[in-house]
Amino acid sequence: MDSPNDKGGADSSPARLLIIEDDNVQHGLIGRIGSAAGFTPTVARSFDEAAALLRANTFDCITLDLSLRGAQSGTEVLRMLEGLHCKAPIVIVSGATGLQLQLTSSIARSLKLNICESIPKPIDAALLRKTLAKIKTGLPRPAVTGSGA
Repeated sequence: MDSPNDKGGADSSPARLLIIEDDNVQHGLIGRIGSAAGFTPTVARSFDEAAALLRANTFDCITLDLSLRGAQSGTEVLRMLEGLHCKAPIVIVSGATGLQLQLTSSIARSLKLNICESIPKPIDAALLRKTLAKIKTGLPRPAVTGSGA
């Protein structure tokens, strides 16, 4: 029997993508690209929404905007992910400058998070598509349960 933490594989049912992004246009674009790459997208528009979703669900990949509106930023999300022992691949998608992206990626790696790519805004759709497809292909396949004969 599959557990709630089983991961989808490249040829199985869609894997789960958490999009942490407060801008409707941006999360719509990321969601469409994620769907085309074989993910089922879920959107969190704030730190609190992301925290609730991450505590209740397992995701195969996470995209994170560093500039969330509200009291907590993307950096606090990274700290929360570390506290939850998150192993999912993380793609940072942000309007932050190149230096800020590099610094944040460095912090995330020091927290032992799995940062796969940092993509600046405006989003390079081809790069995001390629990154998500690569992540999806690398996900473990679920165990197949056979029927008793």
